[in-house]
Amino acid sequence: MYTLGIETSCDETSCAILKDYKVLSNITISSMKEHKKYGGVVPEIATRAHLKNIDKVLSGALTTSGISLGKVDLIAVTYKPGLIGSLVVGVNFANALSLALKKPLIGVNHLHAHIFAPFLNNKEKIKFPLLGLVVSGGHSEIYYVKDFDEIKILGSTQDDACGEVFDKVAKAYSLGYPGGPVIDKLFSERYKNDFKFKCGRDGLNLSFSGIKTALIYKKMELEKKNLFDRNTKIKLLSSFQAASLDAVVAAILEAIARYKIKRVTCGGGVVANTYLRKRFKEISGRDVEFLIPPIEYTADNAAIVAGLGFYLYNKKDKVSNLTLEAEAN
Repeated sequence: MYTLGIETSCDETSCAILKDYKVLSNITISSMKEHKKYGGVVPEIATRAHLKNIDKVLSGALTTSGISLGKVDLIAVTYKPGLIGSLVVGVNFANALSLALKKPLIGVNHLHAHIFAPFLNNKEKIKFPLLGLVVSGGHSEIYYVKDFDEIKILGSTQDDACGEVFDKVAKAYSLGYPGGPVIDKLFSERYKNDFKFKCGRDGLNLSFSGIKTALIYKKMELEKKNLFDRNTKIKLLSSFQAASLDAVVAAILEAIARYKIKRVTCGGGVVANTYLRKRFKEISGRDVEFLIPPIEYTADNAAIVAGLGFYLYNKKDKVSNLTLEAEAN
């Protein structure tokens, strides 16, 4: 069965073709460059970029997969959560394709799709129950997953998302946007404890706004004393990255202990971070299994949407032809 996935929740326009759970193509065009000068995603710019690029990524996905549009059996599209204008572009495009091709359409929560990401090309790993962890620029959540149609949120950030804080700290340190990759590149594990930063945590709920403020004020303090140089910057950012991501790890370990579930699937853009992936692999060496997707499936993309859409369709044969609407939250 061939599934067409469509993802337009934020600033990536993406289409993918899957044969069951095998990825045949996954084409994504990001409008990131257009947002850089603003230090974050501008909804109007993102929406216009989706309108410009949606035909291109569909054509690219079909060409790369070698599958014609007429051979598509199912259409899966992100309908929540995200920027409402961006979501509307994808949902309307999917509705139109469904009508024209007379093919079933299923709406997908793209946060749940991030949890599904490790199962692409790896369907034998699908076993329940499990814990899901999503860490991205807009979301930081822990889920209990009885099945992919029975998901309960256990904890989340109470303010800024983890990736969002990386972006804001990077902006304050004149590193540009997005902040996560550049901070990760500057990170040195030897300096991770040079400054004692701490994230707020209440059980499975996290708070990143405090550490963000601490980083900004520490920079200002050192600048006044003429003590802020490149090496100090690296030490500050290394301590920040370790403290932030160790808090995420501590929260998921508490969830594992509390719910006695030792399988965790991870997804979201921050899961591309080298230090976080290393921490997951260290823990997986014990009696806990962390399922981590390849880098190409960590950011928002259509392959994960198609994979989860195919799973849900086969589980309940639930379609939403011409009734699907975008939901921001």
